[in-house]
Amino acid sequence: MKALLLGVDGLSYTSFMKCNPRFLLTLFSSTFRGVIVNRRPQHPASSWLSVLEMKEVPLTGFTSVSAKPSLVQETGSIPINLPISNPTYGELSLKYGELSLQEEINKVTEGILNSLDDGPVIAGVSGLDVLLHRGGEKCQAYSAVDSMLRKLVNAVDEFILFSPFGEPKSGNENDHEDYGIYLGTVQRPSEHDTVKLPEIGYLFLKLVKG
Repeated sequence: MKALLLGVDGLSYTSFMKCNPRFLLTLFSSTFRGVIVNRRPQHPASSWLSVLEMKEVPLTGFTSVSAKPSLVQETGSIPINLPISNPTYGELSLKYGELSLQEEINKVTEGILNSLDDGPVIAGVSGLDVLLHRGGEKCQAYSAVDSMLRKLVNAVDEFILFSPFGEPKSGNENDHEDYGIYLGTVQRPSEHDTVKLPEIGYLFLKLVKG
């Protein structure tokens, strides 16, 4: 089984509907979906660590990683470009915010596709959030993300796609919409409730371990 947990920071239902990304809209109508809640202030590192450690992690900036995060260790997953440190953590490690969105997408996509035969993959894309914080063109960015998702989802058997928070509300890196996206082949814990970040980790653990 080829399994992927993919986080795209700053992906938002608000712009999702405005920019009309075709493949995302197909996923929206054909997979399990939900809303992730993560109240401001939110930083990529603490948000991702709440997923990877499967427990709430207080607000923190980028930190050094001395041990494998719990979810990576328990699932035997291959980490790719996870924004818990700078440079990012994983087999693919990039300097946070230095590449263009398209360059990051190309590298992450290649890294995922090259790793899927070796085990589950946990990967992150930060460039959308960085670009929107800097005032970049939103719908063009969504189109690039949409193309990436088409390639990746078609290459796996099971997946969870999420954003740990919505799009930026200002230039402050901790200031985003409180609600992110959940789409996947795995149903969220309660159909009518919002999804908490640690629950994403548990869902992927259950997906991989059965």
